[in-house]
Amino acid sequence: MMQRSKTGNTIKKGAAGGIVLVVLGNVALLMAKALTWLVVPKVLGVVEYGYYKTFTLYLVYAMMLHFGFSDGILLIYGGKDYQEINQKEFRAYTKFFIKFQMIVSTLIVVISFVACRGMQRYIFSMIGIDALFANLATYYKFISQAVMQFKEYTLRNVIQALMQILALGVIVVLDRLDILQPNGAAYILCVVLIDAALLVWYMVTYKDLTIGKTDALRERVSQIKKIFAVGILLTISYQVAHLIFILDSQMVEIFFDIKTYSLYAFAYSIANMVTVIISAIATVMFPSLKRLEVRDAVSKFPMLMATVSVVVFFLLTAYFPMTFFVKWFLPDYTPALKYLQIIMPGLALSSCINMIIFTYYKVLERLKHYLLIALSILLVGGILNCGGYMFFREPVAFSVASIITLIIWYLCSAGFLVKDFHTNWLKNFVYVLVEMSFFYTVNIVWDGGWKAMLFYFISFMVTTCLFYRKYVVELINICGK
Repeated sequence: MMQRSKTGNTIKKGAAGGIVLVVLGNVALLMAKALTWLVVPKVLGVVEYGYYKTFTLYLVYAMMLHFGFSDGILLIYGGKDYQEINQKEFRAYTKFFIKFQMIVSTLIVVISFVACRGMQRYIFSMIGIDALFANLATYYKFISQAVMQFKEYTLRNVIQALMQILALGVIVVLDRLDILQPNGAAYILCVVLIDAALLVWYMVTYKDLTIGKTDALRERVSQIKKIFAVGILLTISYQVAHLIFILDSQMVEIFFDIKTYSLYAFAYSIANMVTVIISAIATVMFPSLKRLEVRDAVSKFPMLMATVSVVVFFLLTAYFPMTFFVKWFLPDYTPALKYLQIIMPGLALSSCINMIIFTYYKVLERLKHYLLIALSILLVGGILNCGGYMFFREPVAFSVASIITLIIWYLCSAGFLVKDFHTNWLKNFVYVLVEMSFFYTVNIVWDGGWKAMLFYFISFMVTTCLFYRKYVVELINICGK
């Protein structure tokens, strides 16, 4: 049994405060990002927006090329105080990682110039450049998360979104002055420059871990190997999980034209507005749970699953006015609503898996089991998506396959925790299925109108009170302290 310091009230006090702080930051981030998510498609147009979303789709793959180093830092040092960190030791890690990522980034750029042509060459070369900035920033970000510096973490997220708005504004002004026509290439360049600026900011903030006397690298080789060894399993697990989440989008990008992919990616951009807010829970939970005894950490599981599910289904109310807004402001993207209607309820499943269940597998040191489950689900998802494409030849089939895949994944991943740690998850699963059924039903009957929103919200309130009245009251009391 793992030994942890007995801080049984950590989640109810420190973590709850951290969650509130990051949630408030994420609300501000959402407001800023919502502007970019809704205006960027309008400014760039369907095709150019498709190029930009292709860049973001494949950038995530490049961001796993830290090969576990950043994740290892989080796992080993998660839950420690900043004062406990050996600065000379971390300077050695930082200098090594900078050189390592420069080599990786150079290789990506060279390969893109050799293997790609046209816009594809530009996209993948920019991915190579941005991989350097993004992976180094992730290293510093995970340090912030590990030592629970949530104010810094939140502030940077908000500033990043504001910088993207500013960049978009510059592009619009240049367009009005007939200097530059808005296009995906220009906005991709802006994103890369913003990531570079954020990296510089991180390096200045953590200059004590970047500049100065350092331990000799040869003295830290064994520890660096350990960081890679500890982190690589988490990196692979995260990447396999990410592949499952984006499998339908990846299929659309491969099998359909850039316009169709643009519409499909736009639907997921809208859905991501929900995950931005609740991602605060995952950010705070790992270092907080790691400080608890295993029994205490497991006892929090039902409440956290309930919290995420209730918040997601509450936020799904925004789907209905959002459809009116898209039809008015972004009429070219109206076809994306048929995908959005299917994938939105799946956010409850994906959020529980990604933000709570995955965090518990990390805390309980069961990443190998999580990876085996995820690999199996990836295979199942691939079969479902390929089967859907063969029979229907429509992107909607991928959306339906993604929901079925998430249900199976939820059952398998939660089921393992029940077997080893006796976690209570069935109530939450039934609640999620009931709410998903209500969402689909009101949209089928009233086609996403105001009546649909009213009946959905009423059903949400009634069902939540029946299932989780106790947890809702407890959550309100915790946040109020």
